[in-house]
Amino acid sequence: MAQIIIKSRLTEHGTVPFSFEGGWPYLLGLLADRQVWIGGLGLVASSALWYAGISRIPLSVAFPFAALSYPLIFAGSIVFLHERFSWQSLAGNGLIVLGVVLAATQLP
Repeated sequence: MAQIIIKSRLTEHGTVPFSFEGGWPYLLGLLADRQVWIGGLGLVASSALWYAGISRIPLSVAFPFAALSYPLIFAGSIVFLHERFSWQSLAGNGLIVLGVVLAATQLP
């Protein structure tokens, strides 16, 4: 969710300028935006939860589940940001989910 919040605010503020003169006003505008702070705090919280998780389970088990962020962002960007849906992206994200299921499944 943090990525979606930050993307929505960056869209509102416009593209990030790569000049020194344009960069400072842009940065100050971002720092004054409460929702950017909420998104940033979400990133910090998600990192803390990730580290708590990998301290408890093997990385080889946890890391495939991290790939589920791609389908979640895909769905969230369509629902909340009204980005374009494509069947090709849906198929690719379906393959990611299938890969996570295969990686997490223990065969006898």
